Amino acid sequence: MKRGVKYFLMLAVYAWLRFDLALRLAFKDDWNPRFDFMAGLFGEADARKFLKFRVKLARERKKSVTVIHSKAVETRVDKFLKANPDTKSGRLERRRLVKKLVFWATDSHINENYVESYKTRMTIADALLSTLFSNAIHPEVDLILTGIDKMVFSRSTNLGFRGEPSPLVHDVIMRHVARILFLHLSELMRLRDEKLDKATKIKLIKELQEAKGGKGSLAFSAEANLKDQYQHTFPLPPEQAKLLLAILDHYRFSPWPDSRETAASLKSQLDSLLGLPLDKLL
Repeated sequence: MKRGVKYFLMLAVYAWLRFDLALRLAFKDDWNPRFDFMAGLFGEADARKFLKFRVKLARERKKSVTVIHSKAVETRVDKFLKANPDTKSGRLERRRLVKKLVFWATDSHINENYVESYKTRMTIADALLSTLFSNAIHPEVDLILTGIDKMVFSRSTNLGFRGEPSPLVHDVIMRHVARILFLHLSELMRLRDEKLDKATKIKLIKELQEAKGGKGSLAFSAEANLKDQYQHTFPLPPEQAKLLLAILDHYRFSPWPDSRETAASLKSQLDSLLGLPLDKLL
């Protein structure tokens, strides 16, 4: 085919691909399928050269798909546990590993190209909210919960909506969230009872001292207020507890019936433990 004739044929096909209403509705601004069509007719090199200054192609060729298996998650968890949080490099490495796991769980390209990616996300959610959470120092706890928040509310999917789509991943997240809230509430109740017991003891000691005519010292009742990164995880700071409750409430309105039932059941159990609706406490 002569060069001039081929150019005019390509121009005609280009005009059809660009202005045909049905094609515009089907492909909108995506020129990849149009490019494939022209490449099939005129060859990839000529089609690319012709379109070079006319449209922006979203890809050169299909890139290799990144597949993350659960074994890779387990390897990162093991590295997290081995990194020394007493050193700056160890803390940076642990933060990097947490961020990597969250990225794997929320990146749309990784998840949309692997049909069993939900299994990997289940492993990630389980690791973040169990092993890593239990062994994290305070800044890492914030990072972990921020990552879970992103998984639940902000993960982009190829189905056009945001948030985690798999009910199996929902179940893992919900049960761990409820477990953490249970530990949080149990510690709050223990501290409340401890405070009441201490107040009662102090009152009795004061009464005994007054009966003897002496005042004495109550310095022994004071507690050391040591604040460092290794202070107890529980009770959680209010903002963390509120985030976990928001996640549990979110699943009470899930499109999946099983997720709704599980969330409602877990919320009811926590309310029973507390003796009043958890919302009122937080």
